[in-house]
Amino acid sequence: MVAAVTCDIIDSRKYSNEDRRKVNELIKSSFDDCIELLPKARADKLSFSIIQGDEFQFVIQNPALVYQFVVYYRLILALNDLKPSFRAGIGLGEISISGEDSYKMDGSAFHNSRDAIQKINTPKHKNRITNIISGNKDLDAQFEIIAMYNDFIEQRWSDKQRKSIYLYKKLGSLEKAATNEAISYQAMQQRIRISGYQQLDIGFINYQSLLIARL
Repeated sequence: MVAAVTCDIIDSRKYSNEDRRKVNELIKSSFDDCIELLPKARADKLSFSIIQGDEFQFVIQNPALVYQFVVYYRLILALNDLKPSFRAGIGLGEISISGEDSYKMDGSAFHNSRDAIQKINTPKHKNRITNIISGNKDLDAQFEIIAMYNDFIEQRWSDKQRKSIYLYKKLGSLEKAATNEAISYQAMQQRIRISGYQQLDIGFINYQSLLIARL
């Protein structure tokens, strides 16, 4: 099993042609940064591709970490001046046809990913940014509850909270993150607590547990 991720840039029309080119470069460079941040996700760098329009796609070889990868990918992008973001349709399944990039691949992971991004782009889900489909209705219903709650938390992060969460994840401790930000340990601890990051992390753990139980 792998995870295919189809992404749709949010409000892409607001960018000028020049800024849009910059956004595309940020999407590529931030993908590389996220690979360094979460190497155990085993993101397939060769699978990454941007197509004409607002969409890009990639494959994660370790599906247990795909959800974290997507959230941290958005977080890294948001630390840039243009602050691009994206909706993500995560599809769990197999690859039946390989190719030079994800758009030349096929299989259940890609079908589920396509269904996930189409669902999240409907008016009913206009405030959502993540959808996960495995093809198992009972499992997907549980994924939906987790993603709905985590979307709510993620979309309310401030710039300072995003920066602190990123440093905490990258540096591995609150102490190091606080030193980097030149604030006290207590201030960093409070910033992380108020962000709801711990609750979101529980969502990651629950997602992994549900997925492992299925495998």
